[in-house]
Amino acid sequence: KFHSDFYGASNGELTVVGQFDPAAVKAAAEKLFGNWKSPASFQRITTPYTKVQPVNQKIETPDKQNATFTAALTLPLNDTDPDYPAMVVANYLFGGSLTGRAPDRIRNREGLSYGVNSSFNAPTVGNSARFGLTAISNPQNAPKVETAFKEELAKAVADGFTAQEVAEAKKSIHDQRIVGRSQDAALAQTLALREEFGRTMKWDEDMDAKIEALTAEQVSAAFRKHVDPAAVSIVKAGDFSSAKVYQ
Repeated sequence: KFHSDFYGASNGELTVVGQFDPAAVKAAAEKLFGNWKSPASFQRITTPYTKVQPVNQKIETPDKQNATFTAALTLPLNDTDPDYPAMVVANYLFGGSLTGRAPDRIRNREGLSYGVNSSFNAPTVGNSARFGLTAISNPQNAPKVETAFKEELAKAVADGFTAQEVAEAKKSIHDQRIVGRSQDAALAQTLALREEFGRTMKWDEDMDAKIEALTAEQVSAAFRKHVDPAAVSIVKAGDFSSAKVYQ
């Protein structure tokens, strides 16, 4: 079923919004799929959280001009966890924007990396979330990138985030979410994802409200609760032998 109100309904209906023509969407779906039915029964594969021992590994890549630094940590939560909105904001503050703690130091102030950003992803089913950071740099700068990352992560966990930082992050995240919903391609992808899990755009409205209601104390507490610097795994790859680092 197809209809054009904004929030729509689940139960097998497809919500059509923005510049989409419900009749055209229905016709395209029928042309593409017709009466196709899967020959196998559907059973979703979920990934449960598993605690792993952290590693710190070096990979030599001779004659490569760039080095890559990746740090990651698995977390036991999904996108219905009460801490999920706070972790979205915390990730943005730590490295989800150019002015985040890690990018500001590593790229903007110390000029060690060409590009650095953190990410946070939590599933709708299962409870294996992931927080991490990736940076590229000159191989000789890789040890400094690693040191800066560790120091900024420890500082964020210990001291938390300020009220001003959180207020600015909430505004930026709000604007990004609005822009995302104003673009047809991104909106169609969001609608399909919501439909897959029996949700409507009301879920997004509620998430906007939860993010807006967050305080600096709540964001800091969630980050401190879920992110353990000692549990982070690190892998770096580069021509470290020629750069005479990590020897």
